[in-house]
Amino acid sequence: MEEYGILHVEPIKVGKYKGHKYFVNMNQFLCLNGYAELPKGWKDGEEDYIDVHGGVTFKGYLMNSEEKVRVIGFDTMHAGDSPAYWNLSRVEEECKHLIDGIIEVMED
Repeated sequence: MEEYGILHVEPIKVGKYKGHKYFVNMNQFLCLNGYAELPKGWKDGEEDYIDVHGGVTFKGYLMNSEEKVRVIGFDTMHAGDSPAYWNLSRVEEECKHLIDGIIEVMED
């Protein structure tokens, strides 16, 4: 997947799981998107092997008020998705699942 560039957003949630940061932001359609920080040494294309809701739909940089972080992410706007189901708690859990996928790919 090619990089999309830089998202300039102020996340509504920043967390850390297994040493990796994750971010949740709300998009213009009032749905939540989740992102996970990529480790140094990440090889382009490895995101294709990660099983996350709807697949990885973003690779690039997230720029918040303090830092620029290279991330991959997913959205919750697929057919059958609903903002009521994909609340902050569920998106955070999926971010952790995304990080588990990143760790698994890096170990292979």
